Amino acid sequence: MTHFAGFRPSLAFHTNILTIFPGFQPWSLPKLARWAVEQGFAGLEVGPAVPLKPADFAEARRIGAQIFCLTYGRNVLAGDPDERALHQHNVLERLRFAGGEGIPLVVLATGRAPGKSLRANLPDVVAWFSEQVLPLARAGNVTVAVENCPAVGNIATSPAMWHELFDKALPDLNLTFDPSHLVWQFVDPYAAVRDYAPRVRHVHVKDTRVDRDRLAREGIDGDGWWRYTLPGWGELNWATLLAELQRVEYAGCLSIEHEDAVWDRSEGQILQSLLLSKRYLEQFLADPVDVPAVEAVAPEKVAGVKPI
Repeated sequence: MTHFAGFRPSLAFHTNILTIFPGFQPWSLPKLARWAVEQGFAGLEVGPAVPLKPADFAEARRIGAQIFCLTYGRNVLAGDPDERALHQHNVLERLRFAGGEGIPLVVLATGRAPGKSLRANLPDVVAWFSEQVLPLARAGNVTVAVENCPAVGNIATSPAMWHELFDKALPDLNLTFDPSHLVWQFVDPYAAVRDYAPRVRHVHVKDTRVDRDRLAREGIDGDGWWRYTLPGWGELNWATLLAELQRVEYAGCLSIEHEDAVWDRSEGQILQSLLLSKRYLEQFLADPVDVPAVEAVAPEKVAGVKPI
């Protein structure tokens, strides 16, 4: 008997929704870990509001939660020198912390200097990663993956820019894939993941709804014609996206990044929506099976077919 798990990525959620966005007391890392494990999540993606306290991370692991990554999506090339220095310091601190704690992945934004186009930012981005980020990551045996969110000071926002970063300039850099951002940019998310699935080390799970009637009136510079939603409540075909990840034997987790304003009005709603998102994803993940041993009887004898 052989046990076959197959393609079944671990399910996690981003801590931001219970530490940054709500109007209630932020949850501690041990509290987050305890609830996650009790509800069947494998672990957590730890965002920037969670203090880097070794004792809390040790307690989260004791509870049984895996720490899949540390995430810091802030503009390390901000125009204000103090802001820029703060974010760069925090990135390097997280890289050192991840290396010391055995956390395998750090998720970052590239940074983007104001007033410059995406490509005009490439020299500064490449210098920052090649001179400071990636050497420190290699020393701590940590993988770095940049996310594709346009809102956090970032140039890794499209397949064209992934080509500039991954294929040409920084072969050690990887991708955190969030298809929800591609929807409202009108970038094909299925072609994007098909082309760059081998680079994907982390996946943010959220969806985007487009109000096309409002878009037709407002235009792309107008307000309110798109919003983030729970997975399955927007435009995306998650079966197609996950099939592309299965094709390359994606080994990371699926991390629910809750940013749906319809589902964040209370702690109860947030917890319900995390569980709804988990249940939605599970329909695409096959259960493990036990494969019986090979039968001794030749197939042609069982079928009554004579060899030629």
